Amino acid sequence: MTDHPLHDPNNPATSWALNPWPPMTNPLDLKHLGKLGEEVNELGSAISRCIIQGLDEAEPITHKVNRHWLEDECADVLANIELVINHFGLDYDRMLIRVERKKEHLRGWHSMLEKGSP
Repeated sequence: MTDHPLHDPNNPATSWALNPWPPMTNPLDLKHLGKLGEEVNELGSAISRCIIQGLDEAEPITHKVNRHWLEDECADVLANIELVINHFGLDYDRMLIRVERKKEHLRGWHSMLEKGSP
């Protein structure tokens, strides 16, 4: 890998040329994934607020009910997921199979709690 045309072994600033994983540079690709990441993190904040305060409590300043904030952020994530699937041509059918497997697994896990297991 040291024979990369832009790598100079005497200049550490060119070590990026040794990276076998070139980062994304397409602005539209970056916008799709960047926005999805932003919305996923906002959903994480809404989830944490619901855990801390309760689902039906309200944000103290805006008075927005946590349940509504959670619904809004779930919707934003779902919208961005759909855009990312379409933009990158992801295999939606393959994803649906995994979704169903994951739901079945989690239902089993949740049912253990419903039966009184720790």
